[in-house]
Amino acid sequence: MTDDKLKLIRTVRLLDKIPERNLTALAEFLKSISLSDGAILFEEGSKGDCLYFVSSGHIRISKRISGEAFKDLAIMGAGDCFGEMALIEDVARSARATASGPTSLFELHRQDLNTWLASHPELAMEFFAALVQEQSKRLRRSSTEVTLLYDLSSLLLERVPTVQELMAKVIEHVSPHLQGTWSSQAHLYNAFNDEMEFVCAAGEFDFKDAASKLPPPHEQRSLWLDDSTYYVSLPGLARPLGFLLFHCQETLVHDDRMETGRTLATVARLVSTALENIQFRTEETLRARLKKTMSNASGL
Repeated sequence: MTDDKLKLIRTVRLLDKIPERNLTALAEFLKSISLSDGAILFEEGSKGDCLYFVSSGHIRISKRISGEAFKDLAIMGAGDCFGEMALIEDVARSARATASGPTSLFELHRQDLNTWLASHPELAMEFFAALVQEQSKRLRRSSTEVTLLYDLSSLLLERVPTVQELMAKVIEHVSPHLQGTWSSQAHLYNAFNDEMEFVCAAGEFDFKDAASKLPPPHEQRSLWLDDSTYYVSLPGLARPLGFLLFHCQETLVHDDRMETGRTLATVARLVSTALENIQFRTEETLRARLKKTMSNASGL
């Protein structure tokens, strides 16, 4: 057994109460897997009998929503485990697992887990109780996200006259759904001066120190600027339509950052669609006015 295996399983929440001598025995059953960026570990609907532990990199768990379009459900990082339903019953995988960047995993087969538990029967109840707690935690997170996205979708269906008013409603609406105390800012791209302009803010945090950490304005990516501040790009066709900044008063642990980042990335896609709709309506109105003016002029 290598030290890397033991070091990994010591960090897994699912196993953090298991005595080290028993973890040493479990580590003997772990198989190492390396994936390149974008490699598919398993497809939705495939059969599986393995639990996976992430050693390094990230695994994106996503579900097909239509055609080739997928919705991200979770992003797993070092120390996380996934695929645990395959240990409980013989069912098809409910989502796809894809490497996000070079990723290393350890794989634990159902039969090997059964062998380990048979050698340490006193651990069986503790192990499966921890498994239920981990699944319950994920369900609570999913429920919070679904509520946020449903409420936000309802908000975005309202006919808001200006993009400034829309962004004020968005940042006021999103933060209460996030765990902890949050402040936020919204910036939108102004094509006339080719700059990102401040639109509105909510909360007491001063974001001035974040300015030096922002990515170039043409890059369409979101990232954590530090352990508590998240930069959310609003994706556009050729360049970002703007960006949002969110800051949590409390320092977030890795798992909370990953889940919050994924949720806010989904929020960004919804907001970008709403911004494009407002811009389209505005352009249509201007074209109609121009057409009417030209028609009146030609009739003189």
